[in-house]
Amino acid sequence: MLNPMPKKIVNVSDFQRKTKPTFDAISSSDEAVLVMNRNEQVGVFLNPRIYNKLIGLYEDVIDAKDLAKAIHDSSDIFYTLEEVAEEIK
Repeated sequence: MLNPMPKKIVNVSDFQRKTKPTFDAISSSDEAVLVMNRNEQVGVFLNPRIYNKLIGLYEDVIDAKDLAKAIHDSSDIFYTLEEVAEEIK
């Protein structure tokens, strides 16, 4: 599981000098890499697999919120697919 506070921290200047090794480390780990510049967080690197999983979870949350809103806002009137298709012609 992804740790909310990355254990690995890299400075921008170090990253500029060690770009390939940094990306190699990211791709072989499930840990995020926090990028700092003058004691300020400027970025986070994630393994693409972890990033895609997070995006999928985020989309699930958005879909669940949209569904809850649709259920809350809906009336008891339902339309068949044929009725909808006819309406948009």
